[in-house]
Amino acid sequence: MRATKTVLVLCLLAVVTAVSWGFAQQNRSPMLSPADYVEIQQLYGYYTRDVDPGSERDASWLFAPDASFEIRGQKHTGQKALQQFYERVRKNQQFGVRHLNTNFLLLPTPEGARGTAYMVQVERKDASKPIATTMFGVYHDTFVKTAEGWRFKSRVLRPDGPDAPLP
Repeated sequence: MRATKTVLVLCLLAVVTAVSWGFAQQNRSPMLSPADYVEIQQLYGYYTRDVDPGSERDASWLFAPDASFEIRGQKHTGQKALQQFYERVRKNQQFGVRHLNTNFLLLPTPEGARGTAYMVQVERKDASKPIATTMFGVYHDTFVKTAEGWRFKSRVLRPDGPDAPLP
């Protein structure tokens, strides 16, 4: 009788363990490594550098080949469209413009990651005038890991302020 109870308890324990393990495997969230976090934050840094005047390259290299960037209802998709867009940005900006990103939030997804960052654009085109904040908003990003490293898959800038379009 005692042997039967022991076998029954062990079988019950094995079933509970197997069910618990199976449930834990189903709810496993994707993870980002510390290196992934650092590389994605570097991507944000390269972006602000390469979108500002004086950079040797445009920011299109930071995007996956089929990626998109959207601002104020205008969407630019694909490497060629992104390169043309960022070349125009470089030509239209003058010395004294800087973009700053802060408050990074990164979350893993099954496809890669998604994130948000605050964006502030400051300008000082005239040394006799103070620095002015000329635009601010929030980037909504999705990232994919490519052979070249992490890249933007989609990037949407939602400007804030009274003249900003509603989402």
